[in-house]
Amino acid sequence: MKNAINYFYNIIVDNIHQTEKYYYFNYNNENYVLIVYRDNPELLPNIYNLHIELRNKGIYLHQILLNKENNIATIINGIPYILMKTNFFAGKINFDTVLSFSNIPINYNINYLNKYFMFERNKTTKLKRENIGNLWSIKNDYLEYQLNQLRKKSKILKNSFDYYIGLGETAITLINTTHDNNIKTVCHKRIKYNDTIFDFYNPLNIIIDAKVRDIAEYLKTKFFAGDDITTDLNRFLSDDKLNTNDHLIFLARMIYPTYYFDLFEEIISGKASDEEIKIITDLSSNYEILLKKLYKYYRKTLNIEPIEWLE
Repeated sequence: MKNAINYFYNIIVDNIHQTEKYYYFNYNNENYVLIVYRDNPELLPNIYNLHIELRNKGIYLHQILLNKENNIATIINGIPYILMKTNFFAGKINFDTVLSFSNIPINYNINYLNKYFMFERNKTTKLKRENIGNLWSIKNDYLEYQLNQLRKKSKILKNSFDYYIGLGETAITLINTTHDNNIKTVCHKRIKYNDTIFDFYNPLNIIIDAKVRDIAEYLKTKFFAGDDITTDLNRFLSDDKLNTNDHLIFLARMIYPTYYFDLFEEIISGKASDEEIKIITDLSSNYEILLKKLYKYYRKTLNIEPIEWLE
């Protein structure tokens, strides 16, 4: 790996260290990370240009470095890698970290948003800007198909799947009542309670979306990690800068079970065991209680249609 870094980036590395996620080293008193790129290569130009735009606006992200051929990704032993300069290696994110990004408005013109808005993909090729309700519906159909194709069905998945698809359908119905002309902010494709600061500022994970996206995902994963989210949730709900649409999107995202669906996909692809999802299903009743409290709060403060199972 040292030789490859020297050849492609003209950087002479004395000591290189490896973790499960990346290689890292220090050069001229600056920190560098070489990370595997696992996504669609067609996304890279948009990701690179977006990260340049955000850095130019004073929003810190790790800096992606081009190789000597001006390519974003470098193929080393048949695997695409991206080299980044970073100020962060260790440390965990917290609610303040998440809020710091949710308060950064992205007031680009509509042409720019159409080009860089959300890095949601179809099964074939390119970046595709789509309605969230449609994306969630496609995801639900895909997961149902995957479950039906399993030759040996996991008992835990089989017994729990319909409940979480039902949550997804409720979330889809609710988010389809919202509009998409609210202010966009810097967000992440996926954010988790136990993410590191390095993960948080990784430009490969950045998208532009509604300001409540990261907050909802952070709170859900914190809940299912077994931690109390009451203080963070109350702090969010008291934010007077949020409008009705923000709150509706937040409620829909809190209902939509990304935490279950992500783990479902890991299980059927062999990256996780069946038993890991039991942590989620064991907390389903407690989470439903939380959702009912949140729903009742919004029923008093917002004009939303009744959701029977949350009444």
